[in-house]
Amino acid sequence: MRVNQFLLLPLIVVSAQPTVTISSGAVRGISTNIGDGLATVNKFLGIPYATTPARFSRPESPESWTEPLDATEFGPACYQNFGLNELGPRPELLQTLFNTPKPPESEDCLRINVFAPDSTSNATRAVLVFIHGGGYQMGHARIDLSPFAAYEDIIVVSLQYRTNVFGFPSSPDVPIPERNLGLYDQRFAFDWIQQNIEAFGGDPTKVTIWGQSAGALSVDQHLKAYATELPLPFRAAIMSSGQTSFGLLASPSPSDGKEWSALASAVGCANSTGGMDCMKKIPSEDLVEAMSKHSISFGPELDYVTVWGSPAELWRSGQVTRVPILAGTVAEEGRSLVNDEIALASWLEANLPDGLIKEEDREVIVSVYRSTGLTTDFDIASAIAADFLWLCPQSILSSTAASHKIPSWRYYFNTSILNFFPEEYAWLGKFHGSEAILLFTDPSNTTYTPQSYAVYEYLRGAIGRFVRDPNAGPGWPAVSSQYAPLDLVVLGDIDNVQTAVTPINTTILDEKCGLYKDIYSKLEAMSG
Repeated sequence: MRVNQFLLLPLIVVSAQPTVTISSGAVRGISTNIGDGLATVNKFLGIPYATTPARFSRPESPESWTEPLDATEFGPACYQNFGLNELGPRPELLQTLFNTPKPPESEDCLRINVFAPDSTSNATRAVLVFIHGGGYQMGHARIDLSPFAAYEDIIVVSLQYRTNVFGFPSSPDVPIPERNLGLYDQRFAFDWIQQNIEAFGGDPTKVTIWGQSAGALSVDQHLKAYATELPLPFRAAIMSSGQTSFGLLASPSPSDGKEWSALASAVGCANSTGGMDCMKKIPSEDLVEAMSKHSISFGPELDYVTVWGSPAELWRSGQVTRVPILAGTVAEEGRSLVNDEIALASWLEANLPDGLIKEEDREVIVSVYRSTGLTTDFDIASAIAADFLWLCPQSILSSTAASHKIPSWRYYFNTSILNFFPEEYAWLGKFHGSEAILLFTDPSNTTYTPQSYAVYEYLRGAIGRFVRDPNAGPGWPAVSSQYAPLDLVVLGDIDNVQTAVTPINTTILDEKCGLYKDIYSKLEAMSG
């Protein structure tokens, strides 16, 4: 996830070079003025939180350095794969939305960025840790979060982790507990933050983890995996568009090695007597090219360390990390996640197959969406995707958490940011990732609409409030509180009326979720 080039201008950089000392040595950053001198933020970019890992190996602590580390520029991104299957978005669209300009890439990519408001006080600040999305195939943390840190007076941290085959190698030569390297990277970064954030003015006991898309999926995995681990490396969690406990996204990647075999075959390692050694020697770019060309994807597998089985049951029985949760979805998630040339029948066959639903019930679902005025295959598929894959499972998770007295809040983002992009992308609507792009803008150089600016200020402030005091919440009623069902806010349009912040009856927003109840039950039984 990133802020697009169409809305970025340079921040004003001052000459000071702040220096801190962490466990590996001194780190020299750079200072930036925010908001016409409102605040100064010290940026420490591209800090290695782990040594350059051997390919397909767990992260290890970085070696110490003797001279101050230059942390004035972002480190390279991890290698990215944009070649998803034919049902997903076109690679060029993903590149435009989330990867422009294209960053340098390397296997030496386990870097962390810290944005710390300057202060002469000894008081420590709450910490927000952002985990990027990208479907576990792509994404990076090369985003300047200085404005967010300055306006909310918090420490903001962003981290990178390995994705695709580099982060989730499904080789039979790799023991299953060693395969989810990308999640181990994140856990390693959490430990680094606990050890070092005080040096930047942060309080290690006041950490909130925030994930968007695959980052949100990761947050949910951590909420389950850390359930029996103390002390916790975080005290609250934010999930923007994603969870891994209910619905279709609760299914981990298969452990049958088919994707690994397909990639090994594509790069000439299938018949090698030393298959793993062969794969370790293939140039990184060749692996990426083969994944893209053959639409080969990798993701987290069930290992009972970082990813646990029966995820819905873990939530229903309360066997999760009990920290306050803020969760949200975007109105038209599917428009950037479904191929815009999709045939509806193909999408339904892949996501609502005969094994899950009867043909007549599938026809009922389609007719419900047609009755709202949708006509094209793409419009119907993307609308079903928004509810079936994102909105409804998130609703189930939030209400389940609330049933265990876990403080939970929900938002629904329905604001257009299309003025940030060329007119040719108008068809995207309020697409997946919109709120993160908006939140990572800088008011001093961004052209907002009146609505998008109001939503930007409100949501940024809400997240800031939640980070500073998770139990107090973001500023609206908690899920299943005394105000229910008015326990959710819409950030943006209500029907055809442009507004900024509106409390809404949750049952109205979730009215289509009943269409999928039986399917979710079947999926839950299968995940057990």
